[in-house]
Amino acid sequence: MASATFLILVAAASLLASFAQADLQYGYYNTTCPGVEELVRTELEAIFADDSTLRAGLLRLHFHDCFVRGCDASLMLNSHNGTAEKHADPNLTVRGYEAIEAIKKVVEKACPLVVSCADIMAMAARDAVNFSAGPRYEVETGRRDGNVSMLEEALTNLPPADGNVTVLTQYFAVKNLTMKDMVVLSAAHTIGVTHCSSFSKRLYNFTGAGDQDPSLEPAYGKTLTTKCPTEKMASVVPMDDVTVDKFDLGYYESVYNHRAVLRSDAALVEDSLTGAYVALMNNASSLDIFFADFAVAMINMGRAGVLTGTQGEIRETCGVYVD
Repeated sequence: MASATFLILVAAASLLASFAQADLQYGYYNTTCPGVEELVRTELEAIFADDSTLRAGLLRLHFHDCFVRGCDASLMLNSHNGTAEKHADPNLTVRGYEAIEAIKKVVEKACPLVVSCADIMAMAARDAVNFSAGPRYEVETGRRDGNVSMLEEALTNLPPADGNVTVLTQYFAVKNLTMKDMVVLSAAHTIGVTHCSSFSKRLYNFTGAGDQDPSLEPAYGKTLTTKCPTEKMASVVPMDDVTVDKFDLGYYESVYNHRAVLRSDAALVEDSLTGAYVALMNNASSLDIFFADFAVAMINMGRAGVLTGTQGEIRETCGVYVD
């Protein structure tokens, strides 16, 4: 259970957020679709009971949507020609589309053409965190859905899995997110898995000489080569090997002890500023601070490039075709 300190910090952040982004607001659907957030949560509870791995999937789905054209559900759009965002290489392993569509169908029955797919995705990401023992924070709503989705934009806007802190900070800055937002949001990797192909270079050919990344803790590197032999790059491993399915500080413990899987995660300890935050979070007493920081960072990311007012659309189905 979160402490009073955590609740106060999130409440303060929420108040500041409401002033900062007038087009989004808390309780946007209070009169037009009352109870929609609980409706979404109820549907998710059933979905997660059937497949708990979708908690990480829906969190990632929201991230990948917000980083391309903003949080506008453009990642949900389909293309007959394979030219939509979801067809870009970084999105080929993204999961959760069917879950969002299922929730949208239920919401449409209650409130036809009122609630956007983008807002459902934001609610689902929040609830995915909470159902994984993470914080439950208020979500700003009022987003509308975009109707443009381009593969090329996904390739140029999604942060690379092998980026260093300088590169990652630049990608986040484009979305008006700070370095702190970046090191905090990176901890979304405390739940979920990644494919061996995403970090195989660290194991087998880091400098091009058939070597292993020297920043990787040797014993853990050996464990990863066992789990990810060269002939099985489609295999998956958890990004947080401390507490695989729990939203907690296990991610930072892994990073601090040089047991991060992705190079972009491992890089956090190589910068003095992000490294200091990792060190601070490598302590059980920092959990409430992390929860409060994560709530603020998610609110900040949720404002990226949003469509509001008369912009965009509210569509009956999230995954319509753009061609």
